[in-house]
This record gives sequence, C-alpha cells and structure tokens, in this order.
Amino acid sequence: MSPRIYAETQDAAQWLQRMKNSISQLNYEISFVVVAGNKADPWRWFHGVVDGDEVEILTALNGPGQQLIRKNDVVTYLQPEQSPYSIRDTISDGPLPELLRADLKKIAEAYEFHLVGKSRVAGLPARLIRIIAKDNNRFDYWLWLHEETGLMLKSAIVSRDGEALEQIQVSNVQVTDTPSSLLTEVNEAELPEAFTIKNSAPIRSVDWQISWVPSGFEPVKVDRHYLYGSDRELVDYVMLSDGVVWFSIYLRKLKSHESFTPVSLSSGANTYLTQQVQQAEVTVIGKIPFETAERLIDSIRWK
Repeated sequence: MSPRIYAETQDAAQWLQRMKNSISQLNYEISFVVVAGNKADPWRWFHGVVDGDEVEILTALNGPGQQLIRKNDVVTYLQPEQSPYSIRDTISDGPLPELLRADLKKIAEAYEFHLVGKSRVAGLPARLIRIIAKDNNRFDYWLWLHEETGLMLKSAIVSRDGEALEQIQVSNVQVTDTPSSLLTEVNEAELPEAFTIKNSAPIRSVDWQISWVPSGFEPVKVDRHYLYGSDRELVDYVMLSDGVVWFSIYLRKLKSHESFTPVSLSSGANTYLTQQVQQAEVTVIGKIPFETAERLIDSIRWK
C-alpha cells in the first residue's frame, strides 16, 4: 500500500470513528428520506443522552405511523394494530444502515475505506467517505459526513457499476446542547419488557449446510419455526452479517408432488430469490447482488 493510499485510509477510518462517536453521543433531530427505486419514505430521527442513557426515536412520516424507540441496546417496535414489543438485539429492522454503528476493525476485513473529498449536502459542508467492497459479492457504500459534527448527511448503496441503488438524504439537522423533551418522556415511560433473540436451533443442528458464504459473513441468528398459520410446516432460518449488511436464508421442505414456481425480484439494493434445491424451497433475501444470492442457493448441500 502506497503512503498516499495508507494516509487516505487512515483519514477515512478516523472520520468513520468520529461519525460513530457523534451518532451515539450528541443530541440532535434529523429529518431524512429513504429513496429506493421509485419509492421515497420520509423519517424523523430524535437522538439524545438522557441521564446517561442513549435514547432515540425513529418515526415514519408516511403510512400508518411506524415508530422505533431505542434505549441503549433495547429496541421497541410500535406499529398500529399490533401490540408493541421490545427486543435486545444487535441488528434492528429500521431505516438506518447498520454501517453507522459497525465495528470498524471487523468490516475492514471485507471493505476498504477511502476519503474522497469535500462536498455540500442539504446546504452543509460534507466529507465523502467511500466504503469499497474487496470482492464482487456485496455492494459499496458511500457516506457524506457533516464537517462540523461528523453526523451522516447522506448515504448511498452503490453497485459495482457505480449505480446508486438506495439512498438516504438528510434534509434538516439540528444539534442541541440538551436532549429533546420528547426523549426525556420516552426515557421515563414504561416500555414492554425486552426479550433476547436466541438461536433456537444451532446451525450445526440443521440437516443442510451453506457450502459457500462471502468472506466476512457470519451467522447471527439461526431459527427453526413453524410457518405462520401452520403447525406442521417447519422452516429453517439463518441470518448472516458482515457488520455492514445482512441477508437471510429460508429453507422449507416441499411436500411430495407439491408444485413450485421460482421467484426472482430486485428492487433497489434488495434482492429476493426463491429456487428449488432438491425437495426444498430455498429463499434468499437481503441487500446483496443478485449473483451473490444465486451462488448462495447453488451452494446449499444436504448433510
């Protein structure tokens, strides 16, 4: 590695670390839009440190009113017509990329960091950091960070051809000395008791295996459960993550003579692929290239 590239990588890593510190330590309110394909979803993000606890609220501004509340490592999901529930987990099902809180040493195994230059986003000065995958089995990520605070102003999931597949665009950011009163109320509110998602079926206990996985991806959840509405059909579920992105694999045994129709969909960075492997239906879902999903399914082997 040349001295210039080494210095560039070090500077990029320092900016990413500054971003992680700012995201977890500052009090702020951010409005942003998630753009994927022809769909644009606006969100509002409140964050603050209240009596030593990190508290944040993410609210969807369109639709029925989805809301996520996080207090330290517990995420509470609030959705209309559903009972609220809390989960103690490392991966949340929300609009923000996992990259914002990723372990930099871990993701450096599969990605390179590059400080590209200066820009302006939402009228604010920004630094562009590119997180470049070391192989073709995953996408690249670009981050625009506010020069003054280090907070994210924009992000993009980018294909190997340079196409922006999904973006987050901040429209307004306000940093304050004290947390919002809304966060103080949430911190004092009684939320559902958190439960921890545990591997109910260790990966070694399933009777099939994934013989190929992109480097850096490791199982973070393994489960065997009955299909919704059925007490007879079991589904094996494995989620794998490289610290930046996750994908899931579902396997369901087909009944004898059951008809099967392959399904393949791509929308923005999201891939959904279902194929038959011997007498099983295998589905891969995640923000990974279509070719990666195909190779994953092709690698399924029976023990």
